[in-house]
Amino acid sequence: MPTRRQFIEQVRRQIYGSQPSNDAEITVQLVNQWLNQAIGYAAKQNYTDSLKLDGIAYVNNSFYTTYKSLAVTNNEQFLWRITLPEVPVGIGYNQGAETLIFKDSDSNQLSYPVIWLSQNQRSFQRGMREIPNKILAYLEGTYVYVMSTLMLSDYTAQVTMVSGGDSTDLDSVLNVPPDYFIVMTEYLKTQLMFQRQVPVDSTNDGADTITTT
Repeated sequence: MPTRRQFIEQVRRQIYGSQPSNDAEITVQLVNQWLNQAIGYAAKQNYTDSLKLDGIAYVNNSFYTTYKSLAVTNNEQFLWRITLPEVPVGIGYNQGAETLIFKDSDSNQLSYPVIWLSQNQRSFQRGMREIPNKILAYLEGTYVYVMSTLMLSDYTAQVTMVSGGDSTDLDSVLNVPPDYFIVMTEYLKTQLMFQRQVPVDSTNDGADTITTT
């Protein structure tokens, strides 16, 4: 599997038709900024393809990354919050973030996975009887909110979610099935080529300079 850097360089060569110069407008960092969106687009395409081929909608395991040792903080009484590395892909109501468990650092024991709630389910969950030995959670942006009477700040969280890996490490392996590289490449080429064609308005009429890229 290629690293993020290797895939990015491949995309840049396709856009420029040769090895880009050192002062090329489309830089490695610029492509890296778009790469997570391309991964999300490919994951959604895979979700649709699986429904057409197998009759069951799911995302291939190769798209998933597990992030460990996430801190759990108290948000309010019986409500705990976990910050995710990125906003989950919007597939289904929870398939962007598939599994969340808790780990006891002293005993290394792992909990059972949480039960995800959609926002609609959450609206009528309050006031209902607690499900024995089950923890409920829901997503809001980069946050996971967990409803529990347990002292969850004594634990760390572990989440498995659709992600291309660590976007801050260009030498990390790209967690995407190879047959979806073409989907990602075409998405990136479209977005980056469009960005190159947008003019920059650098005129100054006494107000602040406005750039349109």
